[in-house]
Amino acid sequence: METFQSTTDFRLSGVQITSVSGETLDITALISSVDYVESVYMPFVSATMVTVDSGGLLQNLPIQGMEKVKIAVKTNIREENFEYNFRVWKVANRYTQQNTQVYTIALVSEEALLNETVRVTARLQGNPESIVSKLLSDSSYLGSAKQVFSENSLFEVSYLPTRERPFDIISKLLAKSVSPHAKYSGDKTAKSSSSSASSDPATKKVKGSSGFFFWETHRGYNFFAVDSLCADEESPLKSKKWNVKEWGPYVERAVNVSDNSDNRFTIKSATFKSDLDLMTSLRKGQYGSKIVFFNHSTGQYEEYDYVLTDTFDNMAHLGGQQSLNQVSATGKDLSKTPSKLMSILLDHETWYNEPEPASPEPTDGGKDPTKFADWQKYYAAQSVARYRLLQLQQCQVVIPGNAEICAGDRVDIRLINKAPSSETLKNEVDVESSGLYLAAEVTHTYDRTKGNNGNFTTTIKLTRDSYGMKGEQSNHGNK
Repeated sequence: METFQSTTDFRLSGVQITSVSGETLDITALISSVDYVESVYMPFVSATMVTVDSGGLLQNLPIQGMEKVKIAVKTNIREENFEYNFRVWKVANRYTQQNTQVYTIALVSEEALLNETVRVTARLQGNPESIVSKLLSDSSYLGSAKQVFSENSLFEVSYLPTRERPFDIISKLLAKSVSPHAKYSGDKTAKSSSSSASSDPATKKVKGSSGFFFWETHRGYNFFAVDSLCADEESPLKSKKWNVKEWGPYVERAVNVSDNSDNRFTIKSATFKSDLDLMTSLRKGQYGSKIVFFNHSTGQYEEYDYVLTDTFDNMAHLGGQQSLNQVSATGKDLSKTPSKLMSILLDHETWYNEPEPASPEPTDGGKDPTKFADWQKYYAAQSVARYRLLQLQQCQVVIPGNAEICAGDRVDIRLINKAPSSETLKNEVDVESSGLYLAAEVTHTYDRTKGNNGNFTTTIKLTRDSYGMKGEQSNHGNK
């Protein structure tokens, strides 16, 4: 195995570009840096290459778009090269210095470009998991050979596209998908416990959790519930199909203090984008929403309240707090009055042709006669609150390069306690900001212009839905 002097050393083993006519050129010597990006909010991976070109590559190849690019990188993480395969989609930021051109080549997955050319018209029916797999793998659509990791949703759907792109359809399915392990007031099924009586006889309560992510990493495509990504190994919400190791702990160290710790797990910098944004949370209905449902087929009108305090304990959480008053006592108070109003039309009859009502609600006299009922009571408000809650605490850390880390992984960090020295003596670690986070976005930067063997760093945008470290006492909700 090749050895490097530093944890940030790397070697760009090769960069090859294949023209649309099939000609392959090695352009390794022209590349000064590569940024590779994954995100749980994006259905494809991307990269940019800064190119220093004195040979006229742009004009002589020439670069027209859709060229294949293969990047091989050697790091100290593993013996084999990391290989990335892309297509060219843009050339930008070009300027000239003497006889040399400097420009950026933007790269994306092949599926990202194919997605722009495919329009889906055929009816899609089944579990969202099967629909996602079909759109990705079927030769009539994207025809991808990449591996797909996924879990099924609680409900079946029937969808009639109107010449929409595959990734657009998948994005619409995300908020409608519900984890098969979702908890509803401790009952075994969602259908028997989605609502309960409220103190207001005219208003019922809708409960539960909802929302999936769909994204690509160098391992393949992923389609999983938000709760599955946040759940511990012992949690009943943990998907048996989602088995990704946790990374860390990565430790922030004081300046000019050296010890015998593994430098590969040192945090170079840590910044927080957000620790609290109450106004946005209220406007998006994180703590509570009032939803008005009107079934235009039956004329039934209903009002429901979604209150986060009723369902917080039935979600999986990354931080140490396990109740809403510990995450935000203010949020608990504000959840008493819904801050967002939603009006939703229900239609259970679209995919049902029998004479009796298709509504699965017992009050409608239905007996769940159609598996393609309109299940908005189980995801409309729940997915909004779940996605927003996951953005409670957002941190960006820069660490020595680790190309194995992917978006969707869980990362454990330990930050220095910035409190006065008397408090620091009690605990050197900031227990409120340290702990487990979800890697929402990962950027691997390979910079050949720094150091003897380049400089390889990984920047991770972390996010989570509650404060603190599990097993540690938190001040949130206790003061």
